[in-house]
Amino acid sequence: MSRPGNRPVPGLRASDGTPIEEAPLWVLAIFTCILWLITFPAVVGFLAGWGFWRGAKLPAALAALAIAVVLVVGLAARKPWPRPTATDPRDRRPLFVRFSTWLIVTLLVPNVLFGVLVLTHEGPPLTYEQALLLGALISAIQATLAWIDSLKRRRAGRPEKDDQRV
Repeated sequence: MSRPGNRPVPGLRASDGTPIEEAPLWVLAIFTCILWLITFPAVVGFLAGWGFWRGAKLPAALAALAIAVVLVVGLAARKPWPRPTATDPRDRRPLFVRFSTWLIVTLLVPNVLFGVLVLTHEGPPLTYEQALLLGALISAIQATLAWIDSLKRRRAGRPEKDDQRV
């Protein structure tokens, strides 16, 4: 809704918004905090997976903060770059942007669950295999719930006569 005398706000698209390289400092600070919340358990999971976790949270938290700050500053300090489109086969993003995406997806995200389990688990430490099995169980439950939901949606879209036969 728009106020009287103002133009209505157009619908937002995925390409709308402020690019990180043009964002104000307070937005970068919030993004750093959010990224730290992902990076901290990932660092703990990474250390525990390699057998280097000894329970010291402060060094892991500081390392995660350093990673988050380097990623945000590295992304924000770039010159504006053309965003990829669906029709452009070339990736025109700067090297640091491509590397940071790889870093987040291949190193941080897979270790978040294990880090959360290590940080919250009481008793003997979990192994990486146990965390992998727990992640597979969670994924299987999610897939089953999604399958049930799709069946319900499909059944709701059919005429009533088909529902009576089932």
